Amino acid sequence: MSTAVLGQVVSSGLTPPDPSKIENYGHLIIQALVALVTIWATVRKALQKPEEVVKVPVEVVPVEKTGLNGDKGHGTGAE
Repeated sequence: MSTAVLGQVVSSGLTPPDPSKIENYGHLIIQALVALVTIWATVRKALQKPEEVVKVPVEVVPVEKTGLNGDKGHGTGAE
């Protein structure tokens, strides 16, 4: 009796799974990997130190000045 049960277990364990089961396990593995990467990225972002904001006075910021006849950017089409 035990030999028959052991034979059934061994023979069922050696048969290859059908392709749909393999595909489902593949999808589960990919979803698990995506979840792990998403959690890792979220935790990493949460633990980042905030960037320092450097305030610059307005006098230091370069401003582009145009001459009186250098104003060609209105796009009137008459040239």
